[in-house]
Amino acid sequence: MAMRPSTSGGAWPSSAFLLVATLACCTRVHAQVYELAEVNMPGSFTLQTNYHFFITSNADDAKAGSGQGRLGAATVNFKDLRLTPKNNEPSAPSASKLDGYSSVQVSLIPVDKFWNIVDAEQFCDRNKLHFKGGDTHDEVVTFNVGADAASHIADLKFSGPYALTITNCGDLTGLAITGSVEVKNPWGFLPAIEFNKKAFYAGASVFYVITALVWTALAVQWRNQLFTLQKVLTAIAWIAVIESVAGWAMLEKWNSGGSLPTMLFLTTTLAFTWKFVAIVEMMIISPGKGTFEEVSLKGHAALLSFMMVVFNYKIVMAFRHCHNIQMMQVCLNALPVALMFA
Repeated sequence: MAMRPSTSGGAWPSSAFLLVATLACCTRVHAQVYELAEVNMPGSFTLQTNYHFFITSNADDAKAGSGQGRLGAATVNFKDLRLTPKNNEPSAPSASKLDGYSSVQVSLIPVDKFWNIVDAEQFCDRNKLHFKGGDTHDEVVTFNVGADAASHIADLKFSGPYALTITNCGDLTGLAITGSVEVKNPWGFLPAIEFNKKAFYAGASVFYVITALVWTALAVQWRNQLFTLQKVLTAIAWIAVIESVAGWAMLEKWNSGGSLPTMLFLTTTLAFTWKFVAIVEMMIISPGKGTFEEVSLKGHAALLSFMMVVFNYKIVMAFRHCHNIQMMQVCLNALPVALMFA
C-alpha cells in the first residue's frame, strides 16, 4: 500500500528540509581550483596526497622539435597560501611559533613517476621535502608555505596527471592552511581528460535538438494515434536535449571559472539518469506493444533502486580524483533519497 503524506504530519516538512539542506551544502565541486582551507593538514613528518590534476602542456611538441610547442604552457598558481593554527585543536601552536616555520610544502608531482621521484623511505630531509637524487626535481613544482600569505605562479612543463601533495617535515602539528591551488591548461581550467567532452556535448546538442524538434513535430501531427511508448520517446528526446546542452554549458563554465558548477552538474547527471532509466524501462515493460502494462510494486522498487545506482555512480566518478571524502560528495549521494521522500 502506498504511503500518503497525510498519514504523517511531519513527513513533508522534514523531507523538504532534507532536500533544501542537501542542495545547500552543494556549493562547489573541487576541480582545477582546489581550496586548501577544506583540507586536513598532515601531521609532523607526513606526506599527504589530496587530488589529481590532468595537464596538457607544450613539452610533447617541444620534444618533437617544434620550438615552444603549439599549445603553450600549463601553469599552476599557488594563491595566497598561509599557515595558521587550527581552531579548537589542543595541539595547535601559537601564532608566534609559526614565524620562521618553513617545513610545510605544497607540491605537484607527476603521478606516473611518483615513486621514482619521491623517496618512500626518507621523503623528509633537513625539515624539507626531499627527492631521490636531491632537494629539487625538474618535473616537480614545490611551494613553501609560511605564516605570511604568499603566492607564486609556475609553468608545468610536462603533460600528464599530477598529484597535489602536502608535506609537513617539521615537528609542529595542529596546523591549518588557507589559500588555493589553481591549475590552468593552455585552453583554460578544463582538465585534459574533460577537454574533448566539450566538443562531444556541442555535437550532441545539435543532434538532439534537431531530432527532438522533428520527432515532436511528427508527434503533434499524429497526436491522436500515438501509443504511450511513442509519447515517452518524445519526453526522452527532450531529456537528452537538456542533458547535452547542460553538459556543454557545464564544461564551458568550468573552463572559464575553474570550478565545476554544481547546478549544471546536477542537471546533467539527473537528466542522464532519467533518460537511462526510461530507456531501460521501455525495453523491459511491454516491448513491442506500444502500451505500458501495470507494473508490480517490486518492479517499481527495482527501477528506483537502479536509478539511484546510476546516479550515485555518476557522483562517485565525478569525485574519483579526490583523495579525501568531502561533505559535497556525501550530500550529492544522499540527493536521490531526499528527492524520493520529498
